[in-house]
Amino acid sequence: MNLIDIYITEVGKHLPKKTRLDIQEEIRSALQDMLEDRSQQTGRPVDDDLTVEVLKEYGSPEKVAASYLPERYLIGPRLYPAFLKTVQIALPIIGALALIGLGISLGKVNLSAENWFETILQAIAEFFNSAIIVLGNIVLIFAILEFALPNLKEKPKAWDPRSLAKISPPDRVTLAEPIAAIILNFAAIVIFNFYPQVIGASFVAGEGWTFTRLLSQAFFRYVPVLTLLWTLKIVLNFLLLRLGQWQTGTRWFSLGLQGLEVGVAYAMLKGPSLVALTAQEFSAASPIQPEAARILVELMNQAVTWVLIIVIVFGIVEMVKTVIRLLGKKTPAVLVQEK
Repeated sequence: MNLIDIYITEVGKHLPKKTRLDIQEEIRSALQDMLEDRSQQTGRPVDDDLTVEVLKEYGSPEKVAASYLPERYLIGPRLYPAFLKTVQIALPIIGALALIGLGISLGKVNLSAENWFETILQAIAEFFNSAIIVLGNIVLIFAILEFALPNLKEKPKAWDPRSLAKISPPDRVTLAEPIAAIILNFAAIVIFNFYPQVIGASFVAGEGWTFTRLLSQAFFRYVPVLTLLWTLKIVLNFLLLRLGQWQTGTRWFSLGLQGLEVGVAYAMLKGPSLVALTAQEFSAASPIQPEAARILVELMNQAVTWVLIIVIVFGIVEMVKTVIRLLGKKTPAVLVQEK
């Protein structure tokens, strides 16, 4: 086996099987042409020395094979701006929540200087822990999107400045909304299934930390169906990213999810209280007076009620819009274009 054959074989080790033979033949033909041209230009015979010279110029087998493979990214250039924007939104939110929690902890108890320092250190540690978890999940989601959406890696078409004046069709899907929905639903699945302990308030009481749950066991009975809902929403948004537009099937899928969401919210509204914190617990665990604690707990329950009502009303409105889109025929804009 000569150097060319050995070189071609080595290049093939780094190529996928389905394209290996074609690429090897292409490289072999290119090398033979280079050797013939070099031999004619220099008047040297095609021997091992000339072959080594040409192969050095052509490049190492790994480098040549890599030139035939698509670029590989954990997060590619097209998704990176959305990834960066998501991180820029997520980190300030985490920081704001950490500051709110720190303020609650410092304001509820008469702390000594030592306890103040301990509380602040605990808040900083929780912030970094939450930031690492959130960043890890964001990177994981975008890496999955990069792998699952090969159409995002295609070369962009020539840009036409006149496209700025065009209005996007109502069915077109941009990257931002599905990606944001995937991240939010994934975060909900992770938090409510694996880290439910973070949904509450913790503060220094006496010689140690006290944690107060905010959500009742009645809420956590809904977590399995909520997890199913969030998972199906992730599936829907993956489909939208792959298709690049709304279609009849995805609209029916969305209508079913909207109905499920409204149904769950209605069941929560009519069921037992979703707030675990009572006025007695709140008052006993903090310097707040019993009457003030009762008012705050009532406000908390009313806030949950109004959130559920808003979810129901908004869901019904979205369902009506979806049905209109499914049953409606061509829009006036389309008819005008056809004329």
